[in-house]
Amino acid sequence: MWSWCATALLLPLLSSLALLADAAAPLDIDPDEPHNTVLLDRAEFIINSDCTPPARHGATVTLPDNWRLRAPTLNGIAWYRLAFHLDSLPEQPLALYLPHLSVAGEIWLNGSLLNPGVRFNDIAGRHVVPMNESPLYIVLPAGLFRNGDNQLAVRLEGDSALRSGLSAIRLGPALSLRAVWFERYLLQVIVPYVLLVLIAGSLCFLVAYTWRQRRLFIIQFALLASLATLLAYLADLAIPLGAQEALRVIITTIMYWALCVAGYRLSGARLRWFPPLLHGLTLLTIIIVIATMIVGEATDRTWLITWPHVAFRLVPIGLLLARGLKTRSVKLIALSSTGLLWTLTVAQSYLIIMEWLPWDSFRWSFVGALPFCIVMIYFFAERFIIDREGSQIEKRAAIVAERARILQDMHDGMGAQLITALRLARRHDSDPEELARHIEESLQDLRLIIDSLDLTEHDLLPLLGNLRFRLQPRLSALGINLEWDVSPIPSLNYLTPESALSILRIVQEAINNALQHAQPSRIRIEIKPVGEEVVIRVSDDGHGMLPEIVRPGSHGLAGMHSRANKLGARLTIQGGPAGTEIVLYLPLFG
Repeated sequence: MWSWCATALLLPLLSSLALLADAAAPLDIDPDEPHNTVLLDRAEFIINSDCTPPARHGATVTLPDNWRLRAPTLNGIAWYRLAFHLDSLPEQPLALYLPHLSVAGEIWLNGSLLNPGVRFNDIAGRHVVPMNESPLYIVLPAGLFRNGDNQLAVRLEGDSALRSGLSAIRLGPALSLRAVWFERYLLQVIVPYVLLVLIAGSLCFLVAYTWRQRRLFIIQFALLASLATLLAYLADLAIPLGAQEALRVIITTIMYWALCVAGYRLSGARLRWFPPLLHGLTLLTIIIVIATMIVGEATDRTWLITWPHVAFRLVPIGLLLARGLKTRSVKLIALSSTGLLWTLTVAQSYLIIMEWLPWDSFRWSFVGALPFCIVMIYFFAERFIIDREGSQIEKRAAIVAERARILQDMHDGMGAQLITALRLARRHDSDPEELARHIEESLQDLRLIIDSLDLTEHDLLPLLGNLRFRLQPRLSALGINLEWDVSPIPSLNYLTPESALSILRIVQEAINNALQHAQPSRIRIEIKPVGEEVVIRVSDDGHGMLPEIVRPGSHGLAGMHSRANKLGARLTIQGGPAGTEIVLYLPLFG
C-alpha cells in the first residue's frame, strides 16, 4: 500500500523533472532532419505601419530578434520580410511553424494574408490582443507558392513594456511540423487550461468542505488567488500591456503569499520571525509594483521586483520537506518537492526576462505548477475523504451515545419513580396521594427528557418556558401563585441535551421540595445574567430550610448538588422562617 501511494504521489514529480531536464534541448525540430524542413533565421526589418507588405528594403537581422536588446525604445508596428527559394512547387502540404512572437503579428505569404483577425492597437482606443502565449502553426495553401523566389512577411506589433520580437520560422511538411507545434502547444496553452479546471474544481469542493473549518481558510484563499492568477493570464484585459503585467504580478504575489502561509502551517514549525517577515516582504513587493503602475513604468521586468519573494519561498518549502522526512510522510515530501520544482521553473522564467536565456526559450512555470497542483488536490482530497468517513463514524457513535443517555435518564428518573409507584400500588395500605405523586413525578421526568431534546441554538429560556407551562396548571390547582421574572440571557455554547436536562431537573426538584415540605403560597423563579454567570433563583414563602431528603433516582438535595457539579456550576441553599431560596449559578462560557 505504501509503495502504491508513493508511486501515485511521486509520478507527477518525476515526469515533470524529466520534462525540465529536456529544457536544455530546443522544442523545435532539428534543421538537419529529413523531410526537407527549412529554417528561416534571417530577415529584412522595416519599420512601417502599412497594412500590406512594403516594397522598400530594410536592415538585415538575425532571428530570433529581441527588440529590447536591439532597440530598447522601439514601439509600434514593423515588418519582417523573409525570402526562400523553391526549385519546384511542393508535392505535399507544407506548413509554417513559429514558436514565439510578441506581441501580435500577421503572417503573409507572397502578398496573401494567412491569419486574419489579429487585433492591433488602433485609433479607436482598442488594445492589442497579445499572441505571445501560443505558438503558431499554419498549413500553407499550395496555390500561393511560386517556382523560384518566394516571400514570407510578418507584420508585428511590439511594445517596450513587453519583451517583443520574432523567433526563427520553420517551413516543412505539415505532418512533421504539426507534431513539433503540438508538443509546445500542449505545454504552453493546454496545461494552463488544465490548471484552471483543477484549481476551480478543487476550490469548489474545498469551499464546501472547509466552510466551517477556519483552519483551512488560508487554503481556500490560496486556491482563489491561483484561479484569479490564471484568469489574469487567460482573460483579454482591455488595459495597457505594462499594467497587465503589473496586475499579474500583484495577484501572483498574493497567491504565493497564501501558499507560503499554508505550507508554514502544515509544516508545524514555530518560527517567530517568519510570519512577520513574509507579510512585510509581500506587502512591500505589492506597494513597489503599484508605484510602478502609478508612475507608468510597469513592464514585464516588473516581475524582477519579486526576486526576494521567490527566494523566500524556499523557507516554507524547506520546513515542509523537513517535516515530511522526519515523519516519513510521502504526501508532505511530494508536496514540498513539487513546490520546489515549481519555484525553480519560476526562476527559469525570470532568467528569460533578464535575457540570460534565449529570447524565445520555452517558459516552464505553468508546467512546473501542474505536479504541485495535482499533489495538493490529492493531499486535500484524501483528507476530505478521511474526515468525511470519520464524521460518519462520529455521527453514528453520537447517535448510539445519545440513545444510551436517554435510556439511562429514563432508568434513573422516570424508571425509579415508576418502580416506587408499582411497589405502592401492590401494597394494601398504600396512600393513594403518595402513589399519585410518584406517578405524576415520573410523567414530569418524561416531559423533561422530551423537552431537553428540543434544544435550539444553545438557548435555555425556551426549555424553562416549557417547564413553566407544565407547572402552572398544577400549582394553580393547589392555590399556589407562580411568579416568573426572566431577563434575556446569552446563548450557552456548552449547552447540550444532557446538561439542559440536568438544569431542568434541578429547577423541578427545587419546586417539588417546596411543594412537599414547605407548604408555600407563592413560588418565585428568577432568571438573569449577572457578570460572567447566569443566575437561576427559585424561592418560596414556606416553612423554611428543607430537610436533606435523598429519594430513589438521585433526587433530593444531594442529587441537585451532584448535577450542579457535573455542570461546572454552583448551587446554594438558604432557608429561614421567611422561606427557602435555592440559587444555581451557571457559567456563561463552558
